[in-house]
Amino acid sequence: MSGDLSGCGSRVSLGLGLGAAASVGLLYLAYSKGWGKRTCRNKLGMFTYSQVNPRKPVVRSQAAPDADKTQVAKDCSSLAELKRQQLEIWEQLDVILQCVRELKGEVVKLRECLNGMTDQIVGDVRSSLEQCQKTSRKKKLGFSRERSNSAESNSIYFAASTGNKCSAETESEGGYTTANAESDNDREEAADQKEPVLSRPSPETLDEFTQLLRTADKLHDGTDEDKAKGFKLLSANKPKYFSKPDFCWRLSRAYCDMLEISKDEIEKKSFLVSGKEEAEAGLQQDDSNAECHKWYAILSGRQADNETIQNRIKAGFTFKEHIDKAIELKQNDPSLHYLLGRWCYEVAQLSWIERKAASTFYGTPPSSTIDEALKNFLRAEELRPGYSKDNSVYIAKCYRDLGSYATALHWLELASVLPIRSKEDSDAQNELEEMQTALSQSS
Repeated sequence: MSGDLSGCGSRVSLGLGLGAAASVGLLYLAYSKGWGKRTCRNKLGMFTYSQVNPRKPVVRSQAAPDADKTQVAKDCSSLAELKRQQLEIWEQLDVILQCVRELKGEVVKLRECLNGMTDQIVGDVRSSLEQCQKTSRKKKLGFSRERSNSAESNSIYFAASTGNKCSAETESEGGYTTANAESDNDREEAADQKEPVLSRPSPETLDEFTQLLRTADKLHDGTDEDKAKGFKLLSANKPKYFSKPDFCWRLSRAYCDMLEISKDEIEKKSFLVSGKEEAEAGLQQDDSNAECHKWYAILSGRQADNETIQNRIKAGFTFKEHIDKAIELKQNDPSLHYLLGRWCYEVAQLSWIERKAASTFYGTPPSSTIDEALKNFLRAEELRPGYSKDNSVYIAKCYRDLGSYATALHWLELASVLPIRSKEDSDAQNELEEMQTALSQSS
């Protein structure tokens, strides 16, 4: 029995040995074929990407959008800054273009002024020649002409003071200077001793002349039809009284009346020239006649309304010169202070191009202020309370420009009750209503 067991154990050992050898063979075969390597690689790849570092893909997906957002924000900020700079550049270009356009306009106006200088010089020379011819013809007819001591007596400008003046003129209640005043002029008496003169007018002639002046003054204060009658009356008596300054300035005033009435532009120009010539003729007879200076100044200003800048500035100097002379001779005339106030107000409102043109042609431009204008308007009101609606409205304008709105409204109320006596008063009424509305809203 023991033999059987030993035989059986040897067989078992042999079987185990064979099985182990077979297993080793199979393992070697599998290894040699590469089955084990591919399996390990597959397992290692799955382990590496899904288990070892599972958060790494998530981190990449979050960091990229944040960086993109930051970059986009920076780009938007840069774009907005560029747009803002572009707008500023366009605004500056618009300002430059506007300045260039204004400069072009000023150059054009200045060129027009320069082009008109030749015509103006020719016109002045022609006027001087015509005046000399008229003077020579009147001398041949035997009428004495009193000349100014100034070398510029034939120019558009008259000297501020030329020789001794007559201070014994007497005014009647109607506001005119009587013919008796002419006999009190010492210079005329001295000239009478050297030059042939006409015989002295008789008392009847003096009365006739005085009556003519009274009638002319009355018609001047009437309607347009009355003014036309006054013009015809004076024109008809010109051959008889043309050498008397008091007649000359009234005829000049009548021409100014016809200028307001006429609608024809050619007629208006004719009235302007003729009226100015009559006032100038009166000044040649008597440079101390305040009314001749006044109407010469008025017609000079009216003549320059449609002229070039150069001529307007020249007329402005002429206007101021004659109004100052008239005020020196007749200080208590409210109309003269009103006219000077108008001049001061207009000069204070001059544009830049007009001031530059005045500096170019005359060296020193005319200068004045709103305060000076107000002073003259108030002086006219002081001399004659309620002088005119237009004067009161100009006082209101001055106070408005100076910032005193309450005082301006007060003067507008005073002006509203004054009657309309002239075209200026009619225009002032329209301005009065507009100013009342504007100042009421401002206050």
